Amino acid sequence: MDLQTLVGLFDSTLHPDPAVRKTAEQQLEQLQGHEGFLGVLLQMISAADLPLGTKQAASIYFKNRVRRSWLSSQRALEQHPAISENDRIATKENILAAIYASSQAIKLQLTECLGIILKHDFPEKWPQFTVHLKELLHAQDAQRVYTGLLALLELIKRYRYSATNRDVLNEIAKELFPQVQKIAEQAIASDDELAMRMAWLSFKSYYNTIQSGLPVSLQEPANLVAWGTSFIKMIEKPVAFDKDSIDEDSAKEPVWKAKKWAVRSVNRLYSRYGNPALLPSSNAKKHGAFAKLFTANFMPQIMRVYLQQIEGYTAGQVWMSLRIRGLVAQFLSDCIKEKSAWKLLKPHTEAIVAHFVFPQLCFTKADQELWEDNPVEYVQKRIDPLDDFGSATVAASNLLIDLAFDRKSATLNTILGFVNNVLTTYLQSTEETRDPRAKDGALNMMSALCGALISRKSPIASTLPEFLLTHVVPEFKSQYGFLRARALDTYCRYSSVEFPDKQISRSVFESVFNLLHDPELPVRVHAALALQPMIENDENRDALAIHLPQVMQVFLNLTNEIDSDTITHVIEEFVEVFADRMAPFAVELAQQLRDTFMRVMGDVVSNQPELNSSNIEDISDKTMAAMGVLKTMGTLVLNLENSPEVVYRLEEVVFPIARFVLDQRVVDLYDEVFEILDCCLFAVKAVSPNAWNLFGAIYACFKNDGVDFIEEMLPLLDNYVTYGMDTVATNSDLQERLFDMIESVMKSDRVGENECICACKLAETIMLHGRGKVDGMIPGFISLAAAYLLVGDAIKTTPFLVHALEIVLNALHYNPVITLNVLEQYQWTEGIFTRLVQSTSKFSRVHDKKLLIFGLTAVLNIPAAQLPPSLQNGLPQLFEAVLHVFQSLGKAIEARDALERMYEGDDDDEAFDNEFEWDGAEDELDGGEDFEDVDDADEMQSAFLKELAGQAAKALGSDEDEADLNSDDDDDDDFGSPLDEEYTLESPLDEIDAYIHLQDKLAEMQHANAAVYDAIVQNLSQENTQFVQSLMEEANRQREALAAQQQQKDQESGDEIVQNVVKSKWDDEDADGSDEAPEAWDASSDSEAEAGVSVPAPQPKKKKTIAERIAEKQAEREAKKAETAVADSDDSDEDAVAKKLRQRQLEIDSDRQAAEDLFAGITIKDAQAKDVLTHTPKTQDEFDEFQKALVEQIEKAKSSRLYFSFLEKLVRELALPLKDSEVRTISSALNALASEKQKASRDLAKGKKKNKKATLGGVQKTAEVDMTDYSRGYDKFDDFDDFM
Repeated sequence: MDLQTLVGLFDSTLHPDPAVRKTAEQQLEQLQGHEGFLGVLLQMISAADLPLGTKQAASIYFKNRVRRSWLSSQRALEQHPAISENDRIATKENILAAIYASSQAIKLQLTECLGIILKHDFPEKWPQFTVHLKELLHAQDAQRVYTGLLALLELIKRYRYSATNRDVLNEIAKELFPQVQKIAEQAIASDDELAMRMAWLSFKSYYNTIQSGLPVSLQEPANLVAWGTSFIKMIEKPVAFDKDSIDEDSAKEPVWKAKKWAVRSVNRLYSRYGNPALLPSSNAKKHGAFAKLFTANFMPQIMRVYLQQIEGYTAGQVWMSLRIRGLVAQFLSDCIKEKSAWKLLKPHTEAIVAHFVFPQLCFTKADQELWEDNPVEYVQKRIDPLDDFGSATVAASNLLIDLAFDRKSATLNTILGFVNNVLTTYLQSTEETRDPRAKDGALNMMSALCGALISRKSPIASTLPEFLLTHVVPEFKSQYGFLRARALDTYCRYSSVEFPDKQISRSVFESVFNLLHDPELPVRVHAALALQPMIENDENRDALAIHLPQVMQVFLNLTNEIDSDTITHVIEEFVEVFADRMAPFAVELAQQLRDTFMRVMGDVVSNQPELNSSNIEDISDKTMAAMGVLKTMGTLVLNLENSPEVVYRLEEVVFPIARFVLDQRVVDLYDEVFEILDCCLFAVKAVSPNAWNLFGAIYACFKNDGVDFIEEMLPLLDNYVTYGMDTVATNSDLQERLFDMIESVMKSDRVGENECICACKLAETIMLHGRGKVDGMIPGFISLAAAYLLVGDAIKTTPFLVHALEIVLNALHYNPVITLNVLEQYQWTEGIFTRLVQSTSKFSRVHDKKLLIFGLTAVLNIPAAQLPPSLQNGLPQLFEAVLHVFQSLGKAIEARDALERMYEGDDDDEAFDNEFEWDGAEDELDGGEDFEDVDDADEMQSAFLKELAGQAAKALGSDEDEADLNSDDDDDDDFGSPLDEEYTLESPLDEIDAYIHLQDKLAEMQHANAAVYDAIVQNLSQENTQFVQSLMEEANRQREALAAQQQQKDQESGDEIVQNVVKSKWDDEDADGSDEAPEAWDASSDSEAEAGVSVPAPQPKKKKTIAERIAEKQAEREAKKAETAVADSDDSDEDAVAKKLRQRQLEIDSDRQAAEDLFAGITIKDAQAKDVLTHTPKTQDEFDEFQKALVEQIEKAKSSRLYFSFLEKLVRELALPLKDSEVRTISSALNALASEKQKASRDLAKGKKKNKKATLGGVQKTAEVDMTDYSRGYDKFDDFDDFM
């Protein structure tokens, strides 16, 4: 590879002629795969005699080549030529020298390449790297040392978030950090720019090393003193500055960056390892000694330094960047909860609030410039806290909240007194002497404290209406736009405060409404946000309804102006509240939303090829805005469920948007698109021709990206099957596509078990809704499940095991003959049924239990001669498995009903009063009491929260020993937690009563399949015989209840119905939900003494559990034992099956106490799942289990007043390592959740109850099927031998 040739080509890439540039780029693309290409590039970059522009172009090309191809993945090789092994070796040998010889701009490009190489090659393919690193750090040349520090930081970044692979960082801390600390100490003494860069890199390396764990060597007192001294020296280092010219751009200079990383390192040390109040209990043993050392020896010094810096800043003698101010505020927040630190901080809180917190909450000169120059960015910073995450303003606000919440008796009166003084001064001043910026700060403080002050137990709750009318509402007409916006924001936060006079409320509402047309964009946005909670008032809703089209237009215009999802949440709320008024202009609204969406996404798609650090934030904001538009459209569709003709017109607006997203492969919007399409199908309960035309694009999307998005696609696909089964049943192409989706997921190595569960659910939907219509798909479904069920360790979790088994159970319920034929053909019968019987205890949901009952009873109804030999001898065991499920079915139904009542019942308003505790003991020092007399309750709550945090940290791998984190139980049967009940899950099985179903099937067996019936009945134990009798009695009660419900329904509709008890043949379980009330199965045809008697509606009475009713019935039978023993043999009132069971019982010489023991066993729960909090999740399924367990554990502390502060800290800590786009996504999800909860609270207050969405749908009556015809559509799925 010729050096001069490459130099000429890179010179040409800078040529002003586009044709010359393009030719050079094409030639470089052809040369990049040649041997020696990277080595020559490094020579160019290191050459001293080449122009800087040429070398920069070469360094960028080098970085892109390494980034795209160093990993050698299959996808990368398809797009770019591979990097040869010789080039890899040459690169690693020369890259450090190239970094040393390069300018600062090129150093940054090359160190990024170094990080990529270390990520993939260290230590296995580059073990000698640490040797080179030591040589550089101990060199005498400052530039070589600087190069070593750059390389060290890249190596540390490789492991900074790893909680288990800590050996490399521990070794670095032990072997290299003593030298790094010496480098930092020498650099601090110098004012040279290179020295400050070295100090900055030293502190940044330290911070990243302790990010997820504190190495033992750094816990030693000598190291703490050495590094702590360096941190303090750097923070205190005087730096000359010009008050008039210094700004935030100055913070990018090396000296200020060094100060920032010194502060960050101190904060991390204290908050993560040195603060006993925040130290998780799981880390107490590991870091407890260090925490004591830190608080005793280092905390007083660092507190002194921080307070001096604050004092110097307020006096104008010290300059602190916004980031440093935010970090200092965060440190003080952490000090509030720790005893010794609070003792040091407490005397200074009044000064800190007045001179440090308050100025940062006031409207500043920088805010004014942003308001005028870029009002959109100003709005985004104000309405989205995460958009300004980590800023000084947010940190100061959090510090104020922590003082008020955690040390209220010592600080709250002082804070409120300060605010009142500012507001009173403003009120009493003349127009010319008033300081509007000060009032903005005071209102900002009140907004921050609303969580405490708005509580009904707040001591100032009664004064809040006067506060709003005196200090807030008048500013709606302020001459200052920023003060109008602040007043609207404050009023929005206190919107739940009620005024004594309705006329005042109407006046306030009109003022807010009029501000929708304010000339200033931020004011209009805040007016829209303030209107959102105000529509909970009936009068306000009626007033808005008149102007609804105009209001919605204002909202749409705001969405177009700011490209944010915040206003779309308001639109979504209005759509739900005014759903009954939306129909006349819903299509027009949807069209405008579509236009907004296409405009926003046009910018995103056009900028995608040029994505870089300068425009990624803007693209992220636009994508979030597009998400909000789609969610609003989905809400609009769903709330027009009762207007299907309007929804069909909306489809013409929505479907082109969906096709655009799918065709352009905008994966960030897949979730929203699938959701809105799901809403369209659900709203009309049908699949229109337009929807079927779109299915091709959905399938193409699945083939491109959809395997990774099957969970998001599932509800939509479920609706296609549920509401379009008639089309699916007659279209083989659709069946093949649906099967291909399921098969692709089940066979993919890119997905986890959670995605496979989604595939199982889709297969279940097809079988439940397509009974008798999709016979050809059944063998394929069975084969996919068998591939996992018959391999010992193929299934890792209980949910996937249950769903895989349910594919077989659904197939048995669909057609047992076809299913058994497939199992026998591939010799799977014995293995699968053995796994099934062994796993019955894992079927925890009502749906699972019913499916297990229906599937196994379908097998028992097959004539014995047609059963496979492997099952003929196991019939008693199958029936015992059915009875085992029935033992826990009653409890499962009760639990599901309780869950439904909990979610659909009224919220307990008192629960909201736990947000802030005003009553009880003092939370800190009181007068001259000794500091140790802190409230015991607070200590206990704090300890409990620390325990929760400790468990979370341990499960996430927080600097625990790897051996501890991976200490699993080696129990092959422990698959983790069982499936959680889903009270919203609806399926055709809901229409079938399990007790009546069993009664019917036993009757059928007795008359048509006596051999099987005798086999299962004769082998029943005494306990099971009694249990079957109780099940039959429960079936009779269920029949009576159904009859009574039907009669009650008829009476309420005005019909005069006399419900007669008539005989029914019970020949199909699908008829169980018929209108005719069936008779009890154990009554004979000629003994109906009650025939023709009207059955009165039952009187309301306390509902008893199934177990209690069974026990009562058993006691009644005990009392009638003598009478039963001498009963007339020709008693015609007893049906044959019940009589035979009773005779069988009489043959067993045992008392009835055994029955009571049996029924007591009904309440026995399955063994508790292992505590997932003690294990590190690795797969998606393990993370799902961990999430459920962690939420359940943390919510135990929700009544504590520390709970919300704990959550805020926890979320902030977890969000720190994330990218800004990821944090924005979380922010959007939380905003959406807040809107949903607000809507749910309002709906519950009005007694509104929404229809639940059917996941699987209702029962569809199917034609009779020839159970012995295996040929229909069967042959195209016969290639499963290769798969197995």
